[in-house]
Amino acid sequence: VTLALSRDVRGWDNIVGPATTPGAVFSHTNEPMWMGDWAKGNAGGYGTNESDWADNYDIYDHKAGAMAESWEWTVDESTNEGTLVYQIRSGVHFVVNSEPWAEASRLVNGREITADDVVYSLTQMVTDPRAYVYKCCPEVRGAQVTKTGPWEVTVKLPVEGLITAVARLGNYGRVVPQEVVEKYGDMSDWKVSVGSGPFYLKDYVPGSSANLVRNPDHWGKDPIGPGKGNQLPYIDGFTYLIIPDLSTRQAALRTGQIDQMTSVSWEDAALFRQQAPKLLEHTGSVGGGPGSATIRMRTDKKPFDDIRVRRAMMMATDFDTINEGLLDGLGHVPTFPHANVKGYEALYLGLDDPETPESVRELYTYNPEKAKELLAEAGYPDGFKTEMLMDSSQVDYMSIIKDMWAKVGIDLALDVKERGVVNSVRQKRTHEAMDNMWGGPISIFFMGIAISGEGVANQSMTDDPYINEALVKVRQAAVKDLSAGMREYKELMKYVLDQVYAIPTPYLYNYIFYWPWLKNYSGERTIGYFRTDYWANYIWVDQELKSSMGY
Repeated sequence: VTLALSRDVRGWDNIVGPATTPGAVFSHTNEPMWMGDWAKGNAGGYGTNESDWADNYDIYDHKAGAMAESWEWTVDESTNEGTLVYQIRSGVHFVVNSEPWAEASRLVNGREITADDVVYSLTQMVTDPRAYVYKCCPEVRGAQVTKTGPWEVTVKLPVEGLITAVARLGNYGRVVPQEVVEKYGDMSDWKVSVGSGPFYLKDYVPGSSANLVRNPDHWGKDPIGPGKGNQLPYIDGFTYLIIPDLSTRQAALRTGQIDQMTSVSWEDAALFRQQAPKLLEHTGSVGGGPGSATIRMRTDKKPFDDIRVRRAMMMATDFDTINEGLLDGLGHVPTFPHANVKGYEALYLGLDDPETPESVRELYTYNPEKAKELLAEAGYPDGFKTEMLMDSSQVDYMSIIKDMWAKVGIDLALDVKERGVVNSVRQKRTHEAMDNMWGGPISIFFMGIAISGEGVANQSMTDDPYINEALVKVRQAAVKDLSAGMREYKELMKYVLDQVYAIPTPYLYNYIFYWPWLKNYSGERTIGYFRTDYWANYIWVDQELKSSMGY
C-alpha cells in the first residue's frame, strides 16, 4: 500500500519531538495500551457499524486491547484516589530488524516485552517535562506507575486526573525498550526505531519517503469476517510518500501512484468523481471547509468581555449566506466546541434539538438590526475597531466575515502573518484581539480544552467559574460512565453556546477516496485515537484487479 503525507515525518519518539501526537510511522511501529476495535466499524462489511472510524474517536466501549489485554479502573471516594490496572499481553516481542542501520534493534535482540517496559514507558509520560502528556495534563503529573504482578501494571493518582489517565495513557502509552532510551538518550533519531507493531521501519529518506515492512511475528489476529483468526497484517508493507503540495497529492491518487487519500474537500471530491470515476469514496469526518477554524476573541479584554458584544457579532454573521453561497448548502452548525459526530450524538446540542434554549437559536439567525442595538447597549453605538490574526490561507473566508461585520460598525483588520509566526503567537496566546483556532478532538470533550484552562486551544482566554465547575462534574460522570459524561456535557452546552465564547464556522464533511483494489477497506481513517492509517493492518491489495485497471 502506498500513501501520501503532506509533510515530513515529525516524530519517531513518544517523548521528544515537535508533534503533540504520535508520528505517522511511530503509530505503526510502537503500540499503545489499547486501540480502536476494527470490528466496531464497517470492517469490510462484517462489522457492527457502531463507529465510522472517520476521526480520532475514543469511546471506551469501542476499544480493543493492544499491549494491554484488559483493563479496569476504580474510584475510592473516601481517599480521593483513582486506580487504573492493566493486564499486559504476554508473548509479544520487539521486532528484530536486519537492516544494516538498525543497531538499536540488535541491542534489544527481539526480547519479550515485559510489564517493566510498560512501567518505564508510562512513567516517562507523566514525569518527563518534554512529554506531551506531561505538558498538556497537569492532573496526571506524578501519577504512580508500578508493577503489581508478573503481567500487571497499576496506575494510581487523584480522582480528578483518572479520566485523563484512562484516555491519555491508554492511547499515548506507546511501549519502548528501556535499554535503547538509556543508550541513545531518546528515540528521536529514526535509526533507533524499535517497536513491536504490525510494521517496522525499513528505510527513511528525509523529505521523500518512509518504507515499512510487515512484522511476521505480530500478535494481531483478524477479529471478524471470513478471515477471523488470521494473523495480521495481511500486506507485505507500505510506503509513505512525502508530498507537501496538495495538487501533486491529488494527481498521485488519480494516476494510481497512491492508493487512498483522506480529507478531500467537497469541491475536490466533485473533480475526482469527474476525472477518476473508478475511485470509490466514503464520507469522512465533519470539520473541513473554508475558515474551518473557529473564530476566537479575547474575552479577557474589552470589548469582548461584554456578552452583548459577543452576541452582536454572532447576529451580524450570516451563516445561511455563508453556507449557501460558499459551501453549496452542505455546511453544518453549530460546530463549537464540537460538531455532530457519530458515536458522540449524546453530547451535541443542535439547533433543532428541543432542549436548545431559544436564546441560543436566536444567535444563529442573521439580525444586523438587533446586533446594532446590542452594540449600542454595550457602549459602542458606532461600532469598534479590532483585528484578527491569521495566515494567508484564511484571508478569503475572513474577508467575507469582515464585510458582514462592517454592516454593523465592526471594523475588522486582517492581520496576515507567515504561518510559523501565527503558530508561535498561538502557542503563547499573545494575540492582541482575535484569532481562529481548532477546538480539539471531540474524544477529549471532558477536558474542555477550548473553553477552559491555559492550553493553546483556549484562544478566547475563557475562565468562567460556571464552566470550570461543570467540567469537574463532567469528568466525574465520565470516569464512571462515558455516556453519562456526555449527558452532563450537553447540559453544559446550553450555557456555553449562550455565552458566545467563540464564533463558529459552518463545517463540511471531508471525503475519503480510494481505489477498489484495496480489499476489506471501507473508508476508515484512524482506528481509535490517533491510530492513523491503522486500517492498513486489516486490508490487502488485489494485484490482479490493479493490473487489469491499467495500474
